[in-house]
Amino acid sequence: MNRQLWDMYKASPEGKSCIELFNPETDNQIQLLEGIIEYSIKCQPRMANLDDINTELVVDQVRFLADNLSCQNLTLDNDCLKDSYEKLITDFFLAEIIEDEYGNISNSTDVKDLWLRANDFRRKSSYVHELSLYLYLLHPYFKPILFPYRYDLILRNCDALGIELPPIPHTKDYKAFLMYYYDICTAMNKFQEEYEMTDEEFCACFYGFAKMLCDESKYAELPKPVNVWLTGASGGDFISLDEATSGKFEGDFNSIWACNERTKRGDIVVVYCLSPRSYIHSIWRANTAGLFNPFDYYKCRTTVCDGIRVPEISSKDLKADDYFSNVPIVRKNLQGINGVELSAHDYSELLRLIEQKGGDISALPKLYESENVDFGEIKLEKDVEENILIPMLRKLGYNEEDWTRQLSLKAGRGLKAIPDFVFFAKGEKHFETAPFVIEAKLDMSLMREQINAFSQGLSYAKMLRSSLMGICDKERLIIYRVDSTGSVDRNAPIFEEHWASIYKDPVVGAQLNQLIGKEVIKNL
Repeated sequence: MNRQLWDMYKASPEGKSCIELFNPETDNQIQLLEGIIEYSIKCQPRMANLDDINTELVVDQVRFLADNLSCQNLTLDNDCLKDSYEKLITDFFLAEIIEDEYGNISNSTDVKDLWLRANDFRRKSSYVHELSLYLYLLHPYFKPILFPYRYDLILRNCDALGIELPPIPHTKDYKAFLMYYYDICTAMNKFQEEYEMTDEEFCACFYGFAKMLCDESKYAELPKPVNVWLTGASGGDFISLDEATSGKFEGDFNSIWACNERTKRGDIVVVYCLSPRSYIHSIWRANTAGLFNPFDYYKCRTTVCDGIRVPEISSKDLKADDYFSNVPIVRKNLQGINGVELSAHDYSELLRLIEQKGGDISALPKLYESENVDFGEIKLEKDVEENILIPMLRKLGYNEEDWTRQLSLKAGRGLKAIPDFVFFAKGEKHFETAPFVIEAKLDMSLMREQINAFSQGLSYAKMLRSSLMGICDKERLIIYRVDSTGSVDRNAPIFEEHWASIYKDPVVGAQLNQLIGKEVIKNL
């Protein structure tokens, strides 16, 4: 967080307008909500399969929520705010509002009028967008969450400002995600207090100033695909899906789809149109890893790019084919296809069907075939370090005197942070600087694990004023550049490759040496 830049933004016409936009003390709360929602639309990259956010509909949903909470006498208590918030999210339900002859409102008791049950926490967690807007008007502790489908943008803005969020709960208890919203507000309030901001100044800083700091849509070249995933498009997606693959649009055109949390950046995504179309429509590349979103009903989504329309392969075609008739997802009538993994053999057979239908498969992505590299038994994080990372560091010219493992750093009052690998650490007291750090994990196949590893690595890089940071696991190595403010674009690594490629492909190895070779890091 650069105070000087922030002060300049606050004084600018754009900054003043943004601050006023979020002023919760307005007399016209409906107008305030409309302005915030319209602004949020401008803050998000356009996604082909998401209709423009309907401002009137969102406002109506917030009012409907507010009326329900009022009817159910659910309020917040300053003396025990967290407990009263937990009671609110536990007890509230959504049902039609009825009004008597005297203007009094109450919930309908007809089961047909029940929209959301009190114990349906999965759906409740997908209401955080509307709930956060309502609570922002109600109490200064709560902050609006404006990107219900793009939690990666929330993370991006936190990275830009240096707001450290708590780890996403690793649970199937959906109520925990509603409580996680409270924890996010705690982290945001800590930042707000540190920089002595009003509520509206914080929102302007988080949604306006942070966006200005970020390099929009600057992604590194996609790594080679290693997995193939199926996902489904419903009727509301069909028109935009057709447009996105029509060739009418210049430049990148992204979509966002439900996916498997193990989706890696660069993976292949096959989009199947559900009934009434019931056919495979197009093939895409994952532009972001499967991002776990605590505030989305589907919980995990990925943005995709480079969509290519293919000849229609219907469910009947798949069932009639000798090979696909025995594939489990086809035998299940393609029910529950979001995030289903296809094998390399499945994908090669799919390419065969596309070619038989007259499609040009030369333009379609091909799976990366990794050469077998024997790293020995990898069961622990230490195995990743000893069997994979350290041998590569030696190939890059390092010896054991060039790095420090498990270096203790002073972090706050008596607390210690311990990064895995710190290169060329300097400083008389607590090793104040180091140009490069690496955080090693056993397995980052789940995006939540990668998010936590990234946050951990970034916190060390900030403490040591590093120019580069890396995270790795048993499968791949990812390198990021850290700017002078300590910010990193998590969606734009400068290097991301599989260990097998790093070890076996001399071009990839040379590229890595140019980025983090001993002489390069030593001279930073």
